[in-house]
Amino acid sequence: MTVEALIQAAGRGSRLGLGPKAFVTLGGMTLLERAVGLVSAFAASVLVAVADDDIGRANDLVGSRKVRVMPGGATRSETTRRLIDAASEPWLLLHDVVHPFVAPDLVTRLLSAGRETGAAAPGLPNTEFVYSRDGTILHRPGDVLVGQKPVVVSLAAVRAGYAAASGDDAESDPSLIEVLARAGVRTAFVPGSADNIKITSLADLRLAEALGRI
Repeated sequence: MTVEALIQAAGRGSRLGLGPKAFVTLGGMTLLERAVGLVSAFAASVLVAVADDDIGRANDLVGSRKVRVMPGGATRSETTRRLIDAASEPWLLLHDVVHPFVAPDLVTRLLSAGRETGAAAPGLPNTEFVYSRDGTILHRPGDVLVGQKPVVVSLAAVRAGYAAASGDDAESDPSLIEVLARAGVRTAFVPGSADNIKITSLADLRLAEALGRI
């Protein structure tokens, strides 16, 4: 199972307010270095997508014969599409720098599940009631899954998904799992982790710093 890792690192970090998230430091390492360190153990090659003006900086940090830095897009889905278009190995491990606490065991389980179905992602059951604005219960605890990263998918499956996608994707900004579903590819969900947080705000970063000290 030859794997190519794709890392989304083009976010500008406007909500975080500390510049591009890829270069935010956590525990003495940038989020980009953490992401590359995780996926390199599982991948034959690594593609990293950053903003155009961050390519030099990213190359200085992680560029190598194994790790290639490339320009990302204006949106997360555009960056994903660019990474997939540039990919060449039969299996992809799609990760995002904003998830700094992915356990290697999770990646192993994702690769195993993805091999069986064509795609796999971590899912964390919801723990609260979800209501509509009029008070109607939409989901009870445990009814739905919150998707996490990384995602494992076959290159053939994801390209089939994009081929089947409608022409308004630029406006709807579909998730990768939604794109796969359009091509009839079922994503297998493996148990996620509450520690696999996503850093979006300063509060998230403070939580990550606290988790890193445990």
